[in-house]
Amino acid sequence: MDELLQEFISETQETLEALAGEVVAWEADPTDRDRLDAIFRFFHTVKGSCGFLNLPRFERLSHAAEDVLSDIRAGKRRPDPEVVSAVLGIMDRIAELAEAVAIGAALPHENDDYLIGALTGKDMAGPGESKAMAAPVAVARQSGVQAVPRTIRLPLSLIDQLMNGVSDMVLARNELSRKLRERSGDPELESAFERLSTCVADMRDAISRTRMQRVDRLFTAIPRMVRDLSRDLGKRIDLCLEGGDVEMDREMVEMVVDPLTHIVRNSIDHGIETPEKRRALGKPEAGRLKLEARQSGNQIVIEVADDGQGIDTGRLVDKAIAAGRLSPEAAARMSEAEKLDLIFHPGLSTASQVTAISGRGVGMDVVRANVERIGGVIALDNRPGRGLTIMLRVPLTLTIIPGLIVRAGGLHFAIPRAAVVEILHDNNQTLAMAEVGGARIATIRSVRHSMIDLEDVLGMEKLAQTGPRAIMVVRSSTGVPFAMGVAAVENHEELVIRPASPLVMATGVYAGMTLPDNGKPMLLLDAAGLANAARLPNIVDDHAARRAGEADEAQGGVEMVPALRFEEYSGERRLLKLALIDRVEDIDARLFGRSGGRGFVRLDGRLVPIANGHHDFAGEKVAALRLRDGSREACYPVAAVLDIVEMPAVPDMVAMHGLLSGVAVIDGEHLEVINPFALFAALPDEAIVERGGGRCVLADSEDGWTREILAPLLRQAGHDVVMGLPVDAAVDPQDVVLFTGSDPAQASELLGCRIVHLRATPRPSGPRDDSIYRYDQDALMAALVGSRR
Repeated sequence: MDELLQEFISETQETLEALAGEVVAWEADPTDRDRLDAIFRFFHTVKGSCGFLNLPRFERLSHAAEDVLSDIRAGKRRPDPEVVSAVLGIMDRIAELAEAVAIGAALPHENDDYLIGALTGKDMAGPGESKAMAAPVAVARQSGVQAVPRTIRLPLSLIDQLMNGVSDMVLARNELSRKLRERSGDPELESAFERLSTCVADMRDAISRTRMQRVDRLFTAIPRMVRDLSRDLGKRIDLCLEGGDVEMDREMVEMVVDPLTHIVRNSIDHGIETPEKRRALGKPEAGRLKLEARQSGNQIVIEVADDGQGIDTGRLVDKAIAAGRLSPEAAARMSEAEKLDLIFHPGLSTASQVTAISGRGVGMDVVRANVERIGGVIALDNRPGRGLTIMLRVPLTLTIIPGLIVRAGGLHFAIPRAAVVEILHDNNQTLAMAEVGGARIATIRSVRHSMIDLEDVLGMEKLAQTGPRAIMVVRSSTGVPFAMGVAAVENHEELVIRPASPLVMATGVYAGMTLPDNGKPMLLLDAAGLANAARLPNIVDDHAARRAGEADEAQGGVEMVPALRFEEYSGERRLLKLALIDRVEDIDARLFGRSGGRGFVRLDGRLVPIANGHHDFAGEKVAALRLRDGSREACYPVAAVLDIVEMPAVPDMVAMHGLLSGVAVIDGEHLEVINPFALFAALPDEAIVERGGGRCVLADSEDGWTREILAPLLRQAGHDVVMGLPVDAAVDPQDVVLFTGSDPAQASELLGCRIVHLRATPRPSGPRDDSIYRYDQDALMAALVGSRR
């Protein structure tokens, strides 16, 4: 009985999925008797099976629908929109009940009487109201109701298991082929091996086809969705579906459903105009929406085209400017394609308000992310006032994809070929790499990209190599390409993709695993996961607009120089000429101090003056610019390093004041420019000496403990250590003399400085013993600090 019930539920769900579009098509053409008979037979079959399986709710719903459809067949009723909506409502309720039975859940308790009453009740709307209803959706297909081929049902897990088994056979065949080549040739053995290879290849193709499904499955829910939305919005739409017989991998079909649904909803809501507006524009009242699928090589191309109003790029730019995503100057330099690409930015929409149905731009970033995650691309063909065409190119299958084999850290990894835009070596003349504030930037033909090394992201050691490294420009899901360095790009081949273990997938940087022909497993890299793991920026930097603006300014005779844009601890954003910056690094905050009223930082065993006076910081690390004018060096602590820009050699507004030379306008932002002349002129002429610190003079320099243990400890703590009392020079009053031998009470009066006596025993000799146990590091350091106040 359980098998019969499972068979009934499976057949019901499959038939419901196929009939949803047929009901809408029958509404558009009530004279189509074949579609009406197919719908009638479905309800008749359900009613008959339910009596045997004891499913009374199924039986009651299907019986009501069968009676109404029987009256329509006999000419007693007409298939008006209310009847069709009621039939679709009955089908939805049967689908809910079937889903509940399939998963063993309790049946929903909604009242079925309302649905049956809507189906059998009289039409209460007058003629005027009936005309006000939206016209039914006309669905054009390449063919009508098609004969269902004879099939059997198999669990998807079994098909996957068969595919994995054939993949293992292919790898075993390849390994056998290598071993045969290593040995002396045997014609009979080679002939048998060729037959085996042919059989394995045929079996692999046949099992691969079992995973394929017709694209028509993508289209089954579209007519119903178009009909419901057009009625809700008061629009008339002629829907055309083509290419439903094209086949693609079942997993790919499931991945494309959501992006395609979102695109269609956008076209209906914000693309196609209302009948009144279309009449005013001289267009037919019924808008045209066309979905077409075709195979192009190893890709499936899906086009969604409408004859609506298209995307108003001007309005989109205005929204971006209002949201602070774009400056007016940068917007004026953008090409039409760059303006159109703003539609994929999160939160940007051409709609005046976000509706429950859609928002062109609200969610389009997710659409592109989902398409690119499966190795596809999305393109727009915008015709303002005449319509929009959205083209999706997705792989034929997710099981076998073209990929590149890369080497990093001594291991091999795979990456989908569709995710790679460009490959070049690090010695290429068109490539320049720089490091700014701990972040690497690769500039390729004047276009800057965030730069990462695969070894750093995966936590591997970067091995030394003689040849150049390979730099790959990788397309991420955010639409912002980034540069990734690898040791080498080894090969490209068709890869069989398998799921990796949950522990590996949990890292977020892998999309699965693959077994190439050499039989060694490799992990498949996920471009979006790598970008997220490296914390790369997910906003588009307007490189093209900036380059265009720089070119315009260069033609106007304005000299431009590279500058670093940074943020001060006080919050101001400023510019400093890049040529003055020796390097940018993170410095330990404990190395900063103050002496003689001036701030300093201890770098490479010397004291370097601080240019902007900041020396006390809350965090452990401080981002700092190390500046050099050729002979002198300075340190400039900053709150954040932002990016490298081109600024005018002479500021747009000259205003000499303090360390500033004026103001420059970069991408619509007014930035203060640091005056390098004033900056270095304000530095002290003499070298900074830690006058407040003094020296640590070790009187007992011949003592082994003093020389081997105490002196290294003091040097590691940053103290200047002098071994032995100076013979021909006086001791500075700021110095601290440390004794480990006899009582130094008289030495304090003679030397005129602070004396610290270190004893060898943990306990003092008496109440007046103010010496410090030599292994009490905290007390020793506190005594040194106290002597310098």
